[in-house]
Amino acid sequence: MIYFNGERIEFKKFPNGETLIHSENLKSKSDYNDIKVNFESDEDITHLIFLKSHLDELKIKCNLVLPYMPYSRMDRTEGITVFTLKYLCRLINNLNFESVTIYEPHSEVSTALLDRVKVVNMTKTLAEGLLSELCNGKEEVYLVYPDAGAAKRYGKLIHYDKILTAMKERDFKTGYIKKLEINGEIEDRNFKAIIADDLCSKGGTFALTASRLKEMGASEIYLVVSHCENSIFEGELLTSDLIKEIYTTNSILSKSHEKIKVFEI
Repeated sequence: MIYFNGERIEFKKFPNGETLIHSENLKSKSDYNDIKVNFESDEDITHLIFLKSHLDELKIKCNLVLPYMPYSRMDRTEGITVFTLKYLCRLINNLNFESVTIYEPHSEVSTALLDRVKVVNMTKTLAEGLLSELCNGKEEVYLVYPDAGAAKRYGKLIHYDKILTAMKERDFKTGYIKKLEINGEIEDRNFKAIIADDLCSKGGTFALTASRLKEMGASEIYLVVSHCENSIFEGELLTSDLIKEIYTTNSILSKSHEKIKVFEI
């Protein structure tokens, strides 16, 4: 799904599947214009190439906004997998945008590979807002990182002293987590917890982390993630009482649920 200056671009198809684009909505509003790509499939990338090439011919300068950076998880070469993020970033660079804004990239690899890149740290914004809200009560509130990677990243961004970090042991043959422990001291068994990370799929790791927090005495547990996939409806986070509320954005999620609070990008 692609927007130009806030207006959704309609892409039609010829009978053989080729793309047809009408240009009546492609009107420049200023010296710098925004193309926003809410990634749904690889077809969006093809549409982006056509759209930007057309605007180049009209000498219309554009910024690119990516609420979710596609292929973020493919940020290295492992075994026989292809380093697809590198090639997508190379393609975006060749389109020569004035700037590229990414909301909560999965790793620093995206920002290293892209030219003229800007980063918006949505997990930091959402977590700090929720901390401000919850810390007005009597119970202690802890910020919980579900793994060492999250602790390293958000420890630099979010300045807060009550921190717990989950350490997990994974069976690499099956991909399942064999063991999960939470490191850090709690002052009182009756506390609230906010789990913070960048991306949620089915939410298995978050469910395990929340279960362990419940055993430690957590009365309420919240989850903050910038990107939430529709596959969360296939997991147990929305059907169990482990997580009270989930705070996320509309970068990927297209479904609604009473437990999910969605902030628009």
